[in-house]
Amino acid sequence: MKRVSYFFLAFVLCVFIVSSCAEKAPEGEQETIKTEAVNETTDLPDVQYYGYKIVHHMGAVVEHIKKHGFHKFDHPPIANHTFFVITPALDHMYSKAVADLRFGPVIVDTPAKDDRYSSLQIFDMEHHTIFDKVTEAKGERFVLVHVDYEGDVPEGQVIKSNSIFPFVFIRTQSFAFNEDKKADEIRRKASLTGKTGDIELPDPKDTLGLIKWTIENSNPYPQTKELMAEAAKIYTPEVHSETFEDLKAFLASGGVSGNVGMFEAVDDPAGGSHKVRAAGTLLGHLGFPVHHAYYQQIPVDKTGKKLAGANGPFVVTIPYEPGVDLFWSVTRYGADTFLPLNPADIGDNDIQAYNAFNTKPDKDGNVTFTFSVEDPKDGTYWMPVMESGYYILFRYYGPTPRLNGNTAKDIIFKGTPLEEKFKTVKF
Repeated sequence: MKRVSYFFLAFVLCVFIVSSCAEKAPEGEQETIKTEAVNETTDLPDVQYYGYKIVHHMGAVVEHIKKHGFHKFDHPPIANHTFFVITPALDHMYSKAVADLRFGPVIVDTPAKDDRYSSLQIFDMEHHTIFDKVTEAKGERFVLVHVDYEGDVPEGQVIKSNSIFPFVFIRTQSFAFNEDKKADEIRRKASLTGKTGDIELPDPKDTLGLIKWTIENSNPYPQTKELMAEAAKIYTPEVHSETFEDLKAFLASGGVSGNVGMFEAVDDPAGGSHKVRAAGTLLGHLGFPVHHAYYQQIPVDKTGKKLAGANGPFVVTIPYEPGVDLFWSVTRYGADTFLPLNPADIGDNDIQAYNAFNTKPDKDGNVTFTFSVEDPKDGTYWMPVMESGYYILFRYYGPTPRLNGNTAKDIIFKGTPLEEKFKTVKF
C-alpha cells in the first residue's frame, strides 16, 4: 500500500493522534452550546510555536530533497483514505519541488493548459507564502532569485526569496479525480531549470539541526530573527512533543476552523498569531492565504452537536454562485483520520467532493447537500458518511465582497449562539 509522507516528518507521522481532537470537537445538547473559547487553552511561549512550524515544514522539505533532489517535481495522485495528507483538496492535483538558489536564478515554467484552474505558490523556509498566483492558460515563466543575488536575471516574472531553498507548489484542477489524464498530462509539463550541486542535509529527526539549517540558509526577517535564534537553542524533540500536545488541545477547543491567518507572508497584516500559524501545519501544511482561497471547516451543526452519521442527516443549502471569481468546492473527511472516507465503509460509494462542475442549481439558484448514512433520494446531492464523526470543508477560490454573508458558515450559524465562534472573514 502506497503511503505519501510529503507533509510530515518521519518522527511526527503520529500526527493522526490529532484524531483525538476531532472526537472531542465542540458538542452540546439542543440549545445548550459548549463554546470553549480559544483563550481557555494554555499558551506556550511563541518560540515553541515558531519552532514547531519550522521543524514541521523543513522536515518535509528535507525529506523531499532526499527523495527527489532539487528542481524535480513530485506529482502524487490525489489523496485517498490511505494517504498521509491531512485534509487534502480532492479536485486538483499537486506538484511539488524544492528550488536551489545557491548558484543563481531558477526558472519556473508553468505549462500551457485549457481553461481549468491552476496556480503557483512559493513558500520560504520559515513556511510563509511569499508568492501565489493563478497561472495563465498560455503558460508562464517565473524566475526565482535570492534577495542578495546581483547577477543577470533571465526573462520572466521575478520572485525574490529570503531563503536559499524555497518550496514550489503547483495545483492543477481535476474534473475526474485521479482519472483525469488531461490534468495529469498538463501538470507534468511544469519544470524548474537552474544550477544545483551536492549538499549535506540535516537529519529530519534533528529538531535543532533543522532550525539551525534554516537560519544558515535564510536571510533573517526582523519579525522572527530572535525567535529563530532562541528556537535553535531550546527546541528539542521533547519540546516538540510538548508543543504538539498543546496544538492538539488548541484544535480540540475550536481554536481554528479554517485557514484564517495561517499561511500569509511574515509581514502581512492578515497573518495570525504564531500559534495559529503552527496549527496550520497540522490542518493542511501547504495551504493558501485567505485572499486566494478561503477555507471553512465545519465540525458541528448549528446546535453545536458534532457531525456524525449516528446523529442523523445534516443538510446544507448554499448559493450555487456564492460570490467567487474562480470556483468553490465542498469535501468531507473522517474525524478520526482527517482524510477522505474509505469507499468500502460507505457502501462502495466514492463520492468525496462536490463543486460547481458536478452540480446544478435548483430553481432558486441554490444547491443542497445531504450528509447521511443512507441516500435520501430527495433530489439533493448526497455525501455518504459513516456512523462515526466527520467534518466538512468548504473552499472558496477567488473570494470577492459578493461572498460576504453567502458562505456556509454564514448560512449554518447565523442567528445561533455559535455565530460569533464561527465568525467569517469579510472581503
